[in-house]
Amino acid sequence: MQSVNSIASTRLRGVVLALDVDGVILDAARAGSMRWKSSFGEKFGVNADLLSEEFFGRAWSRVIRGQLAIESALEEAITALGWTMAVGQVLNIWFETDYFPDNEVIAAAIGWAQQGARVVLVTNQEHRRAEFLKLRLSELLPLSGFVYSAAIGFVKEEPEFYPIADTQLGTSGIADAVVFVDDTLENVEAARSHGWRGIYFEKSTAWQSTIDHSLQQAALSRCLP
Repeated sequence: MQSVNSIASTRLRGVVLALDVDGVILDAARAGSMRWKSSFGEKFGVNADLLSEEFFGRAWSRVIRGQLAIESALEEAITALGWTMAVGQVLNIWFETDYFPDNEVIAAAIGWAQQGARVVLVTNQEHRRAEFLKLRLSELLPLSGFVYSAAIGFVKEEPEFYPIADTQLGTSGIADAVVFVDDTLENVEAARSHGWRGIYFEKSTAWQSTIDHSLQQAALSRCLP
């Protein structure tokens, strides 16, 4: 006979918990801390909001899909704005300032992993920040997969994203076993259309019980003939 601990540890076997990064694993509110553009603007004495048009408006849609390297796009924007800081300085401030893990979500994800769920990250990122996040978050979470837009060539609101993500995650043919948690409704709807169990994440709601219920339903579906 299995022990209680043994049964509990396999409660979610066969289920994949797919978590967004920004706004789910990373705290969108940053506990009141300043965002990276504010920190960057203070450090270099520039109006960082100018990047909204010169960098994000002009190049970001291609950067986030892996069609353009962030270094070249950011270098072009810096030059156009007449700034003198190095690209590496901008990226360092960006990545470090916006790295604000939500300890409550991290703890919950670890708990579900201990019950047998595979924890993976599914995120819109360009290559440099994706590598940074994968390294950092692998130290906090028992990750078994990491997929991101620049490596796939599509972003999460696009239906083409999900079949490729399935292939990379090893979930092709078992979409109903994937519980996807994201704080952007368009992403959740696209995932649901693909067959994943999409959950719109709002920290003000009973998010833990909502996710746990969906995980249990996914586990049950894996047991049915």
